[in-house]
Amino acid sequence: MKLSAGWCRAITVITGLTFTPVVSATTGYWGIGYGAKAMGLAGAVVSNPQDSIAASTNPAGMALVGERFDVGMRFFTPQREATLETSALGATFDVDDESRSDLFKIPNFGYTSKVNDQLWWGISVYGNGGLNTTYDRNLYDETAAVLGAFSQGIPSPPAPAPIPPGPGAAAFVPEGTSTKDFGLPVKDVGTLGVDLKQALFVPTLSFRVTEDHTFGASLLLGLQRFQARGLGNFQCFTGSVATNPANAATCPNGFAAVPSDKLTNNGYDWSYGAGVRVGWIGDVHSRLTLGAAASSKVYMTEFDDYEELFAEDGDFDIPASFTVGATFKATPRLNLSFDFQRIFYEGVNSISNEGPVFVPGAGPGLPSGGDWLGKKDGLGFGWEDINVYRVATEYFYDDQWTWRAGFLYTDQVIPDDQVLFNILAPATVQKHVTVGFTYSPDKNSEWNFAYMHAFEEKVESSQTAFGVPGEIKMHQNSLDVSYSYKF
Repeated sequence: MKLSAGWCRAITVITGLTFTPVVSATTGYWGIGYGAKAMGLAGAVVSNPQDSIAASTNPAGMALVGERFDVGMRFFTPQREATLETSALGATFDVDDESRSDLFKIPNFGYTSKVNDQLWWGISVYGNGGLNTTYDRNLYDETAAVLGAFSQGIPSPPAPAPIPPGPGAAAFVPEGTSTKDFGLPVKDVGTLGVDLKQALFVPTLSFRVTEDHTFGASLLLGLQRFQARGLGNFQCFTGSVATNPANAATCPNGFAAVPSDKLTNNGYDWSYGAGVRVGWIGDVHSRLTLGAAASSKVYMTEFDDYEELFAEDGDFDIPASFTVGATFKATPRLNLSFDFQRIFYEGVNSISNEGPVFVPGAGPGLPSGGDWLGKKDGLGFGWEDINVYRVATEYFYDDQWTWRAGFLYTDQVIPDDQVLFNILAPATVQKHVTVGFTYSPDKNSEWNFAYMHAFEEKVESSQTAFGVPGEIKMHQNSLDVSYSYKF
């Protein structure tokens, strides 16, 4: 079937919309599923493809869903909070904030068509994932200011006299205090946050070798957009600043006389890349279907404007992964699915390299074997490889109504000792529940809905790289709506 001019215009609009703000941060920073039908099953679709967005998980599924067009939108609301707790001179001063920008619209689109009895082609377009935080309080800068104030006995400004001991000490360090209040000319310490948007365009060929076995292959075309703000307190952790003789006298005091212009506050930068995904789905029994898919790393170009933030001169590749699963037809109307996924975050240095560690008497420092920001072994988020487990059920009530439910559990991606940098990326959630349904008013149309709740999880440390306790936490809700047209 040929695409009409109308469908071509629709594809153009959807691919453009894919870069509306995205933040997933569920299985790390990936979504748990793509499209309303997959979300209703908590993403357990590697052996149970649902629609033409199937290539987001298993390209073999594109030959098993019929000729169709799917378009949908996710309304996603993550709640992110971070706290750094300072204690000195008998007082406790909490620097905490909730990230704003907590409603995101994430579109997806898919199309698949039959070439002949064995060969199908199609395309899936979706927001793969992302990270977004926007803190009105610069937690790094305020904490540095508080610690500096305690160590200096609160010089003027902002207090006219040294701080007296006792529980009232924190009153001398008001909320919003900056390192600039204590004579340190630190730049770029306003609004704190990052914004990573990541989309994949996935053209796919799927081949039915026999009635029972299907293979597929996809080209993963990646597109990323990123910006960082408010990271000026880490200027002295960049290679160009730390090794510049002009900063030898200033960096020990926490600021750079000659700062880097490749660390923060450079607006949006873009990155492009490619990878591959292959998959198989096989009916091994009249009631049992198995599926497997593997994705290579998506090799991306560097973020040149942030080459002294991310390791390897601004590199931020999309990690490799694999998924295996099974679907059991318990009754003619009831399917039970299980998926296991492994995501290899440790294959991307900018994600997996350790963040700063606490050095007594000096504050944040480089970990053993670590290097300056932007270098191959430069500071990162310390994320680990994770396993993801999904179980789901699908009930075909009649020709018009299908009901779905699922549960997902993922390993914790952030170690306890990596809290400080992950204030920017608090991907803490582990347990998710989903429900969804499809209503088919006629043989060609479907309306699909899904709801997801991710339970609050926190990661806390008794000693962050600032030497003080800290914690990050998040919970999430989302609503997916999509429309499908079957040819």
